[in-house]
Amino acid sequence: MTTKNFSLVVTILLIAPPSGAWAVLPERNPLSVDFTKFSWSVTLEDVVTIPNSSGGNKPRLEFLTDGGAAGLAYVIDQRGKIYSFDPVAPSPSPTLFLDLSSAVPNFNNGNQTGVRGLAFHPDFNNSGTDGFRKFYTSHSRNGFAPLIGNPEIFPSPPGLNHDSVVGEWTVNANGTVNVGSHRELMRIGQPFDDHNIGQIGFNPNSSSGNADYGKLYIALGDGGNKFPIDETDPNNLGQDLNNPHGSILRINPIASGADPYTIPTDNPFRINNDPGTSRNTIWAYGLRNPHRFSFDTAGDGAMLISDIGQANIEEVNLGAAGANYGWDAREGTFANTFTVNGNNNLIDNLPAGHATDAFTYPVAQYDHINNLLNGSVAIVGAGVYRGSAVPQLTGMYLFGDFATSSGPIFAVDVDELVQREDFTNLSNLNDGLLAPFQELRLVHNGQEKSLLQIIRDELGDQGISRTDMRFGIGPDDELYVLNKRDGVIRKFVSASGLLDGDTDRDGDVDGADFLAWQRGVGKMLPDWSDGNFDADSTADSADLALWEAGFGNSSFVVAVPEPACGWALAMLIFAASLRFRRP
Repeated sequence: MTTKNFSLVVTILLIAPPSGAWAVLPERNPLSVDFTKFSWSVTLEDVVTIPNSSGGNKPRLEFLTDGGAAGLAYVIDQRGKIYSFDPVAPSPSPTLFLDLSSAVPNFNNGNQTGVRGLAFHPDFNNSGTDGFRKFYTSHSRNGFAPLIGNPEIFPSPPGLNHDSVVGEWTVNANGTVNVGSHRELMRIGQPFDDHNIGQIGFNPNSSSGNADYGKLYIALGDGGNKFPIDETDPNNLGQDLNNPHGSILRINPIASGADPYTIPTDNPFRINNDPGTSRNTIWAYGLRNPHRFSFDTAGDGAMLISDIGQANIEEVNLGAAGANYGWDAREGTFANTFTVNGNNNLIDNLPAGHATDAFTYPVAQYDHINNLLNGSVAIVGAGVYRGSAVPQLTGMYLFGDFATSSGPIFAVDVDELVQREDFTNLSNLNDGLLAPFQELRLVHNGQEKSLLQIIRDELGDQGISRTDMRFGIGPDDELYVLNKRDGVIRKFVSASGLLDGDTDRDGDVDGADFLAWQRGVGKMLPDWSDGNFDADSTADSADLALWEAGFGNSSFVVAVPEPACGWALAMLIFAASLRFRRP
């Protein structure tokens, strides 16, 4: 028996519950692979500190976005308040934009309730349009609270803990929120306090006249319950199209007559015009807790959904209309073999016929091997980096795990997030991770630290066990890192240890990097991995010059290429350079 397996057995014996509970702990590490780190690092810089919540507690920062007043970022304190600030100001100062805890009667604030999402209509700044000065929130209210307006009501399965709400608000000409304008679009009954409503948002890639323009996406969990761990989807909602839970919904939020919103004609399960028919609103389903999604604003505009797993697998999914992501029959690329009233939440290899089944499988996944003794593992998606401060990150999808002890942040080239069907040799697909993501090394105030250590040092409390990190993309297209611990908003400002010309970010500038640059020439908005090292709009001779300057160098060891290799590359460079001399 290996040391790792012996430790696992001892751990199970030590923390196994009394007789009558689980016979064994659920298996948490079906992939059995440890995370690796990039050889290079990125620097996090403090931007602004959000005021304490009412009662003096540090704010629980949930989300950051833009789309309202030009140049402003908006950040949510889950306990009710929304602030705005100018992220590029020399010393940003947060201004209270709206306090839902006072503006919404019977506001419900708990561990996974409160304010969960914020989205500005794409026509927010376009006068004369239906969406002018309108924005939307996803938040929680106590069950049976009086209606505000005429929302569609989706009842809870047995038992009612609270209601998830999508609300509309209007901003006055002076920039303040008209609290009296608030109306509820939908109320969704929640049987438990977890796995409820999450992020809401519009597709930033759609323009006026496009079918997706002005359509609001709404992330809904399966309704819980997280405890006990063997109760996977206890109300069997993930595969139920007659219930909105465990889905991504899509609506046109603008009211139409007596209807609080309208159903897009191209919704995949639409059967009539009734906003109250849940399948009409569902865009994709079979999700457990997809509380974060994002759209890449370049490339093919991919939608990426991070879905929090149960006992085994965290996953990233490509958003697709009509997709069934498999929960709770599937967890990642595994069959969920739990028994409804049994003791175990085990998973197994996919059945032989999975290639022809109805499920859409993740494009990246990981298991809980690194967190067996530190509570649940929970993924949180950020987005594809398209800022200008850190060109080395351009085209990389970032996500993190907010419940593991260190709070790792991962990155992977978005081009590696491809839809697959064949998982027969799962270990050959990046050791089962599907995509070759790695952990980012973080530097803060000149020292390499984990995010958890950064937060501990900020608060002077070494006992904090998890980060509860969140992300957001500001009006400057930069990626911001939030958390529910210290109230500080930080952003990535630079990278070090990664050489110009190193397209695959492996520490060496070599022939493979040249070939990647060559493939990137002529590509629209190429990424770092396409050879666009100066982060302009093209991969061109300027980038080739950067590669030439770095060729043969390594962030580990300076290497001299073999003569034959050098001669071949010289010929390739000469041939490529001719492309820029033609009239």
